Amino acid sequence: MPFFHNNDDFDELIFYHRGDFFSRDNIHPGMLTLHPMGFTHGPHPKAFAAGAQHAKKETDEVAVMLDSRTPWDILPDAIAVELPEYVDSWKAK
Repeated sequence: MPFFHNNDDFDELIFYHRGDFFSRDNIHPGMLTLHPMGFTHGPHPKAFAAGAQHAKKETDEVAVMLDSRTPWDILPDAIAVELPEYVDSWKAK
């Protein structure tokens, strides 16, 4: 599982194609996530806890990640389907 990290020089866009996305809660095939420059992120708390317990020995997922040195322009169609609570998904409950 990925460590917490900060993409200081890149915007990180991930398209989740298929599978069980171990490092993220409530992510389903066909979804995108965007982690803008400077946004610290990593596995969600539930995934972090499962990783610490070695609960999952392998993954079955396909995702495509694109890093861009130029910030992504977010168009109105994307904003219309945004899940604004996603940014809070790293907070412990």
